[in-house]
Amino acid sequence: IEWIVAYDALAVYVNKNNPVDTLTFEDLAGVYGEGGAIANWSQLGIDLKATGASDEIVRVSRQNSSGTYVYFREHVLNKKDFKMGSKDMSGSKDVVELVNKTAGAIGYSGMGYLIEGVKFVKIAPRKGEPGVLPSLENVLTKKYPLARSLMMCTLGQPEAHVKAYIDWILSPAGQEVVKQAGYIPATIREHNTTP
Repeated sequence: IEWIVAYDALAVYVNKNNPVDTLTFEDLAGVYGEGGAIANWSQLGIDLKATGASDEIVRVSRQNSSGTYVYFREHVLNKKDFKMGSKDMSGSKDVVELVNKTAGAIGYSGMGYLIEGVKFVKIAPRKGEPGVLPSLENVLTKKYPLARSLMMCTLGQPEAHVKAYIDWILSPAGQEVVKQAGYIPATIREHNTTP
């Protein structure tokens, strides 16, 4: 049984000095996907000269055992493989910190990992469609195309300590911990139609 305990947006991060505003799924597949031909920012119409960075896109990814890696592969790359040569990090925080330190980098991570030196890129499902930033409202209204639920799974109805744990996670105290961790509480959708 799946128990939704929170919501998250898989955000695409770049260094705050990168002028890129919006990318499409096709752009991201060209950057990250096997056989993708995009290796330089100039191929996306982006000029990084003012930042002092080279034109080369530094791809930052997660290791292949990560659920974030799997989600990105399924929803952005349409289950195709990643191309070789990315800097694969063991944690979401590590992805964002490397993007912060590298002017020409791009990475993906949960929206709760936003820090001062990076920014979100708007995501458009297809060329010609407006880009959307990850936010509480855009996740809850399903406007952001890389929103996901975070779940715990049990084999059948939970009992005893497992039930008490899931009940606590879905309680106001547990959902406050979810919120403090940078995720969107699952109970917000149950109690509000608007954020």
